Amino acid sequence: MTIDQGWWTTTTVLRLLIDIIAAEVARMRPGLLGVRQALALLTEMPLNSNSLQFDQALERLDLDSLEFLNLVTAIVVQFHLHETGLDQRLMNSRQLQVWIDTVLESRRRWNEAVSFLTSGSTGQPKLCTHSLAWLEEEIRFFSNMLHDRQRVLSAIPFHHIYGFLFATMLPAQLKIPVHDVRNMLPSSVLRQAVAGDVIIGHPAFFDLALRSPLTLASNITVISSTGRSAETMWQQLAAAGCARCIEIYGSSETAGIGLREAFANPLELLPYWSRPADTVEHISRQLTDGTVVTTALPDRLHWVEARRFQVLGRRDGAVQVGGVNVFPQRVQDCLCQHSEVAEATVRLANAAAGGRLKAFVVPRVMDENSASLAERLHQWLSERLTSAELPRTIDIGAELPRSSLGKLIDWN
Repeated sequence: MTIDQGWWTTTTVLRLLIDIIAAEVARMRPGLLGVRQALALLTEMPLNSNSLQFDQALERLDLDSLEFLNLVTAIVVQFHLHETGLDQRLMNSRQLQVWIDTVLESRRRWNEAVSFLTSGSTGQPKLCTHSLAWLEEEIRFFSNMLHDRQRVLSAIPFHHIYGFLFATMLPAQLKIPVHDVRNMLPSSVLRQAVAGDVIIGHPAFFDLALRSPLTLASNITVISSTGRSAETMWQQLAAAGCARCIEIYGSSETAGIGLREAFANPLELLPYWSRPADTVEHISRQLTDGTVVTTALPDRLHWVEARRFQVLGRRDGAVQVGGVNVFPQRVQDCLCQHSEVAEATVRLANAAAGGRLKAFVVPRVMDENSASLAERLHQWLSERLTSAELPRTIDIGAELPRSSLGKLIDWN
């Protein structure tokens, strides 16, 4: 197999490592202000900073031995350092440059696959492994589709599969620059984009970007993934003069599965996928060696035609918050562990209410202290959950909202 070493440079590996570090530390230590400040220092540092500055930022995280072991393990499994025996080198150093050099050396020796860690329904990391040949086939397809683009503006994490494909592999394949715009206002990203740009984002990013009227430069392409885009987003992008809008459907387990370029259209399978005749819950892909791999779909789909479908909902109960999969059941379970909580329910608020989680809680005792229970619960959750998992609002009541038939219902 011919390997394009453009995927693996000092800059791309640095970006990937920074995002892995930020994600792992935030998962291990949710809610700690000092850690958040150190992570902000690390993630906002210019990529041309010297290695000493990065090492000092890493030291400020003050990881204990178990946290350090968890972080190194996440890096080892994502880059498959165990395949080359270089995994121990990371344990012997806390210098970011040593980690970068180790990953690059390992990739030169073995470059067959890469893995991505995502959160499962229990909140524990889930490992999704993909062959490089598989990912290269996908990015060749999108490179042909986007062959005339001049820059990539990326509003997504580099270490997720979506970010690796479109913020690392795509610009390398097209030999164009990529700019990390996560520290910019979404509306500013759209306003400052120039002809030939492709903006890589997610529904929450574009929802924020389009809160106020704006006009895009000519010949801008927008790509959105990680969740279904609302009809209003498509309408607002069209009104702003967006030349092309592409929504990609996929998952960490499968990479890209389908796409559409209009809200009214069903999604269409990418050319290397097909649906077996005897199932609606699986898709198949033929590998370069002729092997056919059949994969379970992450969502419930309605098949309009043999290659066209609509997404009905996730099988695992996850919802999208800011491009991140979160699990309301996990948040509900966490709430119910609090000594003052008798019952709780958690669901996703609609886009008009911010598109974040919201919770309704029934106290064990309804008294004068119940008025301040929501504040105590916010503090409780902030020490146990990630930012994306935290409910934006917590309502307190004597009983959970139910229909006349006793089914849990939404509340205002």
